[in-house]
Amino acid sequence: MKFKMTPSKLMIFLFAAVTLALPITTIALPKLERSENENRTLAKFPTLINEDKLENAENFGEYVDSVKWDYITIRDKNSFMDDIEVYFSDHLAGRETWVQTKNKLEALIGKQEINGVYTINDQMIQVFKEYDQATVDASIKAMNTFAANHSDLPCSIMLSPTAQEMYFSQMPKYNGYLSQKTFIDNVYKQLQGFTTIDGLSFMTEHKDDYLFYRTDHHWTSLGAYYGYCAAAKALGYSAYGLKDFNIETVSSDFHGTLYSKTLDSGVTPDVIDYYHLKNNAPKITMTVFDGAKETVYDSLYVRDYLNVKDKYSSFTGSNQPIITIETDIDNGKSLLLVKDSYAHSLVPFLANHYSKITMVDMRYINADLNYFINVDEYTQALFMFNTVSFAEDESLKKIQLTK
Repeated sequence: MKFKMTPSKLMIFLFAAVTLALPITTIALPKLERSENENRTLAKFPTLINEDKLENAENFGEYVDSVKWDYITIRDKNSFMDDIEVYFSDHLAGRETWVQTKNKLEALIGKQEINGVYTINDQMIQVFKEYDQATVDASIKAMNTFAANHSDLPCSIMLSPTAQEMYFSQMPKYNGYLSQKTFIDNVYKQLQGFTTIDGLSFMTEHKDDYLFYRTDHHWTSLGAYYGYCAAAKALGYSAYGLKDFNIETVSSDFHGTLYSKTLDSGVTPDVIDYYHLKNNAPKITMTVFDGAKETVYDSLYVRDYLNVKDKYSSFTGSNQPIITIETDIDNGKSLLLVKDSYAHSLVPFLANHYSKITMVDMRYINADLNYFINVDEYTQALFMFNTVSFAEDESLKKIQLTK
């Protein structure tokens, strides 16, 4: 009987071909160690050996050839298969194309929230729908302990809204999006020994301006400027006006963290600006400590990052445990800045008022902070976070260890 190709047979053939070719191609292709688009390290092929137990034995001096088999165990099957799934997902041939196609299909059927990103009016928004109250309570308790332990140190806090709060009235209530104003107010009420900074009011007054990147979860330099204006009064000085700065546009094709989650090329790429004080700009020395070594810069901008996808990291560099900024301003004022990455584009404004600023990221510090710095040397402390990162931060509770 003569074989006849029909549309249904063709579909079955194509499906079988793709099903077979995809895993074979995935295995055969060279593996990347890192995804620049997602700014993260990709999964390595898992091993059946429980390496954590073996590594612990070596660390404690228990490992010798004669007893090494006592520490080698086979991993749980379910755990191993989960890691295999993650590995193939990370290295799937044409992965970004598949993800982009999936997201486009979801958008075509009217879905506006994809991978935790809501898109409206050419604006991607990192959604804030839930948080762990115990985590927030632990952070508040630790901060209150810090303020009590350093009662002579004036402490301030600024929780910045994110783009969601600017678009909150336009987002569907049935999706469970939370009011960041309510969250900020509740946190502020529970803090003791802190001056609270109302950044939200400043942002709301200018909500029609370019305050947040369209494709990234950070605020723009203009958004950071208004955050600086809100903080200035609490910190004891007058903010410079916008007319006091020269604005340098350093990129007009920035695709940020939210783009990485959606791969939606329909949203306009972002512009990155640097604000330079026109007159009496201080001379800057920035020392970045990554936990092992120090790197010194003569600027707050690490321009090498403008050549890669993670362009926002050009503001003071990527997240690091401690960054120390020294200026030639001889006023004796020094600021301890406990922060998330929103502070990186805020610091270029704050640096115009201090002899020294030390930025501390508790996510990368696992020892008593006094091991690295002397808190008593500072004249002010500022805790600066965006609302979403503060709600999720499990590391801030470590600040209470500092006495």
